Amino acid sequence: MIARISLGLLLILAVAACRKQDIEPEPVGAPVPHGAGPDKTWQQQLAASSYTRFREAWQHSGMDQKVKEAGAGFYTLLVPTDKAFDEAGWTTAKIQAADAATLNDLLSFYVMPIRLQAENISAIKGNTAAATLSFRSFPDRPEWYKDYVDFQFLGKNGDSLLVNGIALSKWGQQIDGTNGVIYPIDHLITKPTLSMWDYLQSEPRFSLYVEALHICDSLYESVYMTQPLAFLKSSPEAAQFTLFAPNNEAFIKNGFHNAGDILQYCLRSWPLPDAGYDENMFWQQPVISMDSLLMACGVEIMNASQLNGAARVGPVFFANELANNAAALSGLVLYEGQPYNSPPIMMNLSFINNNGQPGVKRLATNNPYIPLKSRNIRVINGVVHEVADLFKR
Repeated sequence: MIARISLGLLLILAVAACRKQDIEPEPVGAPVPHGAGPDKTWQQQLAASSYTRFREAWQHSGMDQKVKEAGAGFYTLLVPTDKAFDEAGWTTAKIQAADAATLNDLLSFYVMPIRLQAENISAIKGNTAAATLSFRSFPDRPEWYKDYVDFQFLGKNGDSLLVNGIALSKWGQQIDGTNGVIYPIDHLITKPTLSMWDYLQSEPRFSLYVEALHICDSLYESVYMTQPLAFLKSSPEAAQFTLFAPNNEAFIKNGFHNAGDILQYCLRSWPLPDAGYDENMFWQQPVISMDSLLMACGVEIMNASQLNGAARVGPVFFANELANNAAALSGLVLYEGQPYNSPPIMMNLSFINNNGQPGVKRLATNNPYIPLKSRNIRVINGVVHEVADLFKR
């Protein structure tokens, strides 16, 4: 799960009264130099920096008011370089011609009302989730995306600053201020606009996966059970999570060449037995045989609704975290369970760090680890990693 860091400094002052007859000890060693902290705000640091495009955009926006309304005592900013703005087509002329609302939409994605100094980020092996000042609605999805907040995930890997699992600058270039810190980045970041389901449907290499999800969803719906597609499509009730998506190569390798092959395999476990309590008095919903092969169609994701509410972010893991925290994430318990209610939820996956590259397989199996075909695909409701094999038991 996403580690959250809240660091405080406790200063203990011990004042001892010295009498004339006390013997003062001789000092030992040279005095330790104390580095002075920053003496300028992040606003002043930005004004004096070389990041003219970001500064120009800020001056023509309404971001000062947005920052004031947020009311945080400390801010973390990702500031794209001038070259990054130019590469994305944001020239000085375009910035000056843009209205404040457009610039607010652009800049708020890079401003986080949270203290994430270099020591905070490097203190953990994974990534830290940070809500931005970017709030969005999706008019084409009534009632589904209310009060959607964009997140950035910051981490350190080697000598790089990672944002959403991608190296965006060399480590150690931050500019500290009294009330915030600026991290220069070499590229603009694209806001996610697709849900997991939208993304899978848009990519032909996942066509068999889409067929499998449709088939499983229809079977569950026919017996009034929870349909996993609801979580892949996202909603305000479900937190963001991680999806390992098998491509067509994965299905064909395991003998599934079309929807008919998938349906026949699903029907091996049909009809499903009734749901009920197990010996530990946890409520158990039966699952289709395909669930053991499809991570997205398994109970791990169908129960993602347990990770909801104010948290907003559930088990979102980028490639660096899967490798660097492989042992800790293998079999990670996401929810302890509650008798006469939902059972414990765990990630039924095992991870390995293979020379810095993550591998994944079904937990407690002798199968080889599967490398990530593509990784860190950011979507509205989390992150997608592509794999070229199925999660066999």
